[in-house]
Amino acid sequence: MQRILVLSGIFGVLTFGILFCKLWQLQVVQHEKLENKAITQQTREISSTANRGTIYDANGDILAISGSVQNVILSPRDVLATVKVDEKDEFGNARSKTAIEAEKETKVQATYDLIADEMSEILGLDREDVMARLKKTKSAYEVLAEKVEDDVADQIRAFIDENDLEGCLYLTADSKRYYPYSTMASQVIGFVNKANEGAYGLEALYNLDLAGQDGKIITAKNASGTEMPSAYSSYTDAVDGYNVHTTIDATIQMYAEKTLEEGIQKFDVTNGGFCLVMEPDTGAVLAMASSPDYDLNDPNSIVDATQAAKLEELKNDPTVSEEEYAKALSDAQLQQWANKNMRLSYEPGSTFKPVVVAAALEEGVIDDNSTFYCRGAVTIDNWTIRCSARSGHGSQSLRKAVMNSCNPALIDIGKKLGAEKFYEYWENFGFTSKTGIELPSEEKSTFWDKELFVSPSGVTQLATASFGQRFTTTPIIITALSAVINGGHLLEPYLVQSVTDAEGNVVSYHEPKEVRQVISQETSDLVRSYMESVVNDPGGTGKNAKVEGYHIGGKTGSSQTLDSKDHIIVSFLGFAPADDPEVIVLLGYDWPQPAAPGENTTADGIYISGGNMAAPMAGELIANILDYLGYEKSGSDVNANGVTIPHLVGKTPEEARTALNNLGLNVRLSGEGAVVTDQMPTAGSSVPKGSSTVLYLGEEKPETTVEMPDLSGMTYDEAKAALEKVGLYLEATGTGESGKVFSQSVNAGTVLDVGTAVEVKFTDDTAPDNGVTTGGGWAPKEEEE
Repeated sequence: MQRILVLSGIFGVLTFGILFCKLWQLQVVQHEKLENKAITQQTREISSTANRGTIYDANGDILAISGSVQNVILSPRDVLATVKVDEKDEFGNARSKTAIEAEKETKVQATYDLIADEMSEILGLDREDVMARLKKTKSAYEVLAEKVEDDVADQIRAFIDENDLEGCLYLTADSKRYYPYSTMASQVIGFVNKANEGAYGLEALYNLDLAGQDGKIITAKNASGTEMPSAYSSYTDAVDGYNVHTTIDATIQMYAEKTLEEGIQKFDVTNGGFCLVMEPDTGAVLAMASSPDYDLNDPNSIVDATQAAKLEELKNDPTVSEEEYAKALSDAQLQQWANKNMRLSYEPGSTFKPVVVAAALEEGVIDDNSTFYCRGAVTIDNWTIRCSARSGHGSQSLRKAVMNSCNPALIDIGKKLGAEKFYEYWENFGFTSKTGIELPSEEKSTFWDKELFVSPSGVTQLATASFGQRFTTTPIIITALSAVINGGHLLEPYLVQSVTDAEGNVVSYHEPKEVRQVISQETSDLVRSYMESVVNDPGGTGKNAKVEGYHIGGKTGSSQTLDSKDHIIVSFLGFAPADDPEVIVLLGYDWPQPAAPGENTTADGIYISGGNMAAPMAGELIANILDYLGYEKSGSDVNANGVTIPHLVGKTPEEARTALNNLGLNVRLSGEGAVVTDQMPTAGSSVPKGSSTVLYLGEEKPETTVEMPDLSGMTYDEAKAALEKVGLYLEATGTGESGKVFSQSVNAGTVLDVGTAVEVKFTDDTAPDNGVTTGGGWAPKEEEE
């Protein structure tokens, strides 16, 4: 008995010990794993996607918004489980296993066919692909389609209800990003990837704010995986993302993009361009355009026609492998997604000269009374750097040197400033660091090593830097140039004004941030007046940016790159009103194509320079912006090239004739009567002096139409005569009688009423000589008009 008791005790302890160890393993060691497995087996979890926040422009217009869509989910396991077959016949007798399996197989295939046929039709899917997914009978989650619109989702719901397929097919809520303006500000806004996460631009940088927090729907399911609607369920509401309010003005952005695209077409520009519009007193960016752009609603498609044609050729070329084509497509996508305003590292050329002049004035090494003598060239360390005026500008004031964009004068100014102070202002104007603007991938400026630059051997570097060459920066140089004209305040540029929650409460707000004051108000005022002279005084290189009625200041730039003698980046930095700037614009075109290699003009005969290309385009852009902002034209130069037709209907022929003759206009009477019943051109039209007008007495003005002629390249007199020949009137802008036609407000071939006044812009495209360096090395094209 003792042996039995002892052995029973031993075996009992061993058995209990084994059970204890197993229970410890299950309850403690594997607790979390088994708990998760049980939850997975017993519940079905469906995500409820939060609505991504909206991105607005400065006026509250929507730039990016999320809409509710549905994902179509197939559960092959539930499809199989829902197919039921009676195990007994109609008499209550048990059916054979073979008969049951045969009937079930038939029913399953019929259900498969039904689903495959309907889903392939509604969703536009390949039927065989749907069938293959249906046969994954262990899967409960097969995504048939993502982000389908409401009309498609309604068809899916009706199909599910009609065929009792609840649980086999179901819809899950999701959101889809929509961009109402399509390509507008595409590099600024960016886009989202398939996971609804920001991939580029503000969408990426503000992803955490915009994304919100997804919710969850958890329901119970039985052992076969079928949902049990009446059992346990849990809901966690989704929290929508914050809204981002940008400083971008959609109207100004449209003007900027239109100006950029028109110039690219007009000058046959190879590498696109950039355009920045900013408030110089706050740093708020009103527009940021970059070309090529892309469609935010379809970011993977190539918008640029030239790039798309090249890719199509590669795709159809049997010698090009799939990998090579994929690489070319990827490169083209990256190129159009890149924001040139942040990524284009280029030599700014003469748009940098105001920075050098401001630094030298601030240090007192030059003043408003300083004079400079230009012989047409200057030799620095065996390098001969020529001026745009090969014969030289002679003796000139500081103002005139800036107006002439004179390289020798700027070299002299840089020498007076000295390398140490030059580098100090290079740092103070913000070129040694990134600006801090809320966009990713901003490139830093590149410059010579300080030790080399300030050493005796750095004289050539100092000389070339003084006129904006041989170092690189990005178009964000506009922040430094804003400091030159706004009283000397270097401001941090910004694109986002505020972030708000779904109820409109402000989460964060951007106040203008001053980095430092670089120059005094007095220096800023003086340099700004020089830049106004560049546009408005006779002989200024920026005269083509002048727009009657507006006071615009600016600086032109034409810089040659190292990769090719013909690769020129032409630009213009402009601001207005010149006495108290409200907007500042930097416009650039990357590589206008010459008529032939080595030529200085385009196929249309336009001399390749910032003054002939970027300046007139930027002038029109600034005028459009000021018009939009509500600024009225003023000054003695309004209608300087013409006269405004008064309202004459109801006056006697003698009164009307006298009024028109006093304005320098010719008069022809048509018909008989005591008063003027109609007139041509209409009241308010601006026409040149000497134009012929018609007064109708007692008869209606004939409803006659004519085609607008092509005025390209014509002189003022030629354009005026061509229009008068068909019964139209010239409304001249720009340089007027001294220039040639740059653009016409009405395209050639457009049908117009006789008597219509057509706005025609004239520019002075006098071609300067190239500045060529001789004596060893690189030969810059600098500068200018």
